Amino acid sequence: MNYLKQFLLIIIITLVPLNLKLNAQETIDLISLYQEALKNDSLLSSARFQNEATKELINQGKSLFLPSISLDASFDKQNKERKFLTSALPSNDLLSGKKTNYESYNYGVTIKQPLFNYSGYTQYKKILTQISLSDKQLIKTQQDLIFRISKVYFETLLAKDQVDLFQIQRASIQEQLAKAEAQFKAGLISVTDINEAKTKKALIEAQQISAIQKLKIKKREIQVITGKLPGDLTPLNPIITFTEIDNLADDWIAIAQENNLELQIKSDEIKIAEREVDSRRSGHYPTIDAIASRSRNWDKGGYPYGATQNEGIRSYSDSIGVEISIPIFSGGMTSSRIREAILLKSKLEEDVEYLKRGIELKVRDYYLSLQTNFSEITAFQQAMESAELQLESTQLGFEEGLRNSVEVLDAQQILFNAKLNVLESRYNYIMNFINLKLSTGILSIKDLDEINQYLMAN
Repeated sequence: MNYLKQFLLIIIITLVPLNLKLNAQETIDLISLYQEALKNDSLLSSARFQNEATKELINQGKSLFLPSISLDASFDKQNKERKFLTSALPSNDLLSGKKTNYESYNYGVTIKQPLFNYSGYTQYKKILTQISLSDKQLIKTQQDLIFRISKVYFETLLAKDQVDLFQIQRASIQEQLAKAEAQFKAGLISVTDINEAKTKKALIEAQQISAIQKLKIKKREIQVITGKLPGDLTPLNPIITFTEIDNLADDWIAIAQENNLELQIKSDEIKIAEREVDSRRSGHYPTIDAIASRSRNWDKGGYPYGATQNEGIRSYSDSIGVEISIPIFSGGMTSSRIREAILLKSKLEEDVEYLKRGIELKVRDYYLSLQTNFSEITAFQQAMESAELQLESTQLGFEEGLRNSVEVLDAQQILFNAKLNVLESRYNYIMNFINLKLSTGILSIKDLDEINQYLMAN
């Protein structure tokens, strides 16, 4: 009977999250862990840099409509000897001129202002859509971070609970083994009962080792996101009650069609593809630019034989006008590129249709899973209570010699499985709730705060 009291006490303890310590040690909750992730997650940082880089495109787009100014300058210096032909000599020989230094100075300024450039216009519209897409991708990364940190948080809690459950079960089997050995010495049971208990003990020890390794891995996964290994996580409140999911499945699907970020990103990709089609069509259109230029030139040195050195030759040139470029024939390149862009746009449209069907399937799946989890929590709780009564009855029978040790061990295993089912169903409910919010595109910090209320207060 003392064994039964001890085991029932263990059951009560395990109803409280098993990683809760008896002392008042401070633990880290879900919100705190998320704050750490916001500062240290590499994926989020990468998305932020990408978003900032994409926003720089707006300045590049504006430049397509602004004037361009270029300055050209050159200097050339040569040392040469020139020979000049003269018919004054009988032999019509060449006379050698003196060696001279020849210098040329040139500089000019050109201003070019686009007047009509359809390609630049479509490119600018494409850039605006790219920025919109990048903003959505950043929001999607933020949502994914909420999901990732929540998933690994509750997977770590479950792993810790499993380690503790195995420890409790191991202790229970060890105690049962001791009682069985005592009865064997008294000649009340056979050696088979002893061997069965030893086998179960060895199996539980192996499972516990595996659970410990899994817990270590989960903590390393937290480190990947937050940049450091976590301490103790705040456990799930054992008295928290879950509510049945609101709305119908079709209502959640409608929300997803309007808010799902993957769909919105694909929509922007289609808009970009449309802009690309327009941009390639611009290859058939003329471009018109206003051009103004000024140039200066000074040639110094290198004069004919016998000439008197002077300041050289200076020239000036100023011009203003309009430049029109009209495409005539490009060998079919422009038309081919247009057809290619149209086909790529059509591909994206088909991708969207496939994505819509996949999202609808996921939403229905998570919705039904939540309903199942809600029912399972109650059913597994009842099964655990029944397993407790069964263990009590079996233990009494063992003490009275009506049941053997194997039956006690089996009853313990049934109770262990029932308790594990209760834990898993509670964690599954939370994760399917997060999955449903993520698939509909409305997962936010408010949901994370709501989930954080499920945890024990520090």
